[in-house]
Amino acid sequence: MSAPRLRIHIAVNSISLIGAGRILKLGIIVSLKDYMTINVPRADFSELLMFDGDRGRITERVLRELHRKARPSIEFIHAQEFITYKGRDVLLDLASEDEEFRAVCVSAIELTRDYAAALGVVGVVIHPGGIRKKVENRQELLSNLERSLRSLGPSQLLLENMPWFYWHRKTDRLCSSICVSVEDLERFVDLVDGFTLDVCHGYLSKPEGDPGYCSRFISSFGDRTRHAHVSDARAPDKEGIPIGDGSVDFSCLKDLDIPISIEVWKGHENGGAGFRMGIERLRSMEKRW
Repeated sequence: MSAPRLRIHIAVNSISLIGAGRILKLGIIVSLKDYMTINVPRADFSELLMFDGDRGRITERVLRELHRKARPSIEFIHAQEFITYKGRDVLLDLASEDEEFRAVCVSAIELTRDYAAALGVVGVVIHPGGIRKKVENRQELLSNLERSLRSLGPSQLLLENMPWFYWHRKTDRLCSSICVSVEDLERFVDLVDGFTLDVCHGYLSKPEGDPGYCSRFISSFGDRTRHAHVSDARAPDKEGIPIGDGSVDFSCLKDLDIPISIEVWKGHENGGAGFRMGIERLRSMEKRW
């Protein structure tokens, strides 16, 4: 059964995706718990990361507070990674073989999009699902994801590319069965508003690392690449590490005119110290480019 649709309207100013020349537009990831405590003066925008249970916490009052008090302002929402289903905490999966569960996941994305509309944000970042112990059922999973996206419609949805290895709760190493390759993602060009390029995931799209992934992604999707996540990485499976501490060549970003969210692991701690360092390091790279 679908969750009730939210009907909240907040007057907002229009948000532009156009950066100033080639100066990177850099943002931070915030949650309902920490958006008031993170202090990153050089950040240009925020991306609200949803967690399981947030749907029960978000009221009209909370949405209005987010709109008034979140600094920098929220321009993206990242849909939750986990969802409670039949008493279990499981990965949200738009490609699930379980039709009932897939419908619940679709409903969760619909409600998240309602929040986005209420806040006036420009995009909802979604994961495709298809995370398994080993790569399997690829064609079925791709078909199921297509059905989910057709049901949702493209408005505001930004589909994110996935890494080859996927850490479940940072303890169990699983595999992404779909949407690792650019070719997989091309299937969904007309079913979403655009794509979020996760630079770290792109590098980790092959166990040995793939330095050319991001350039191929940008070349393939052009202005359909609406947003990016950045952190550093080391093959085969180390993701979310501080920018400059891994193997990623971030020069692929230099000609991008899109918002870029810093997504380093534990970047929110100490008032956003990891985000501040990420922004400083990327600004230093810009000067060299």
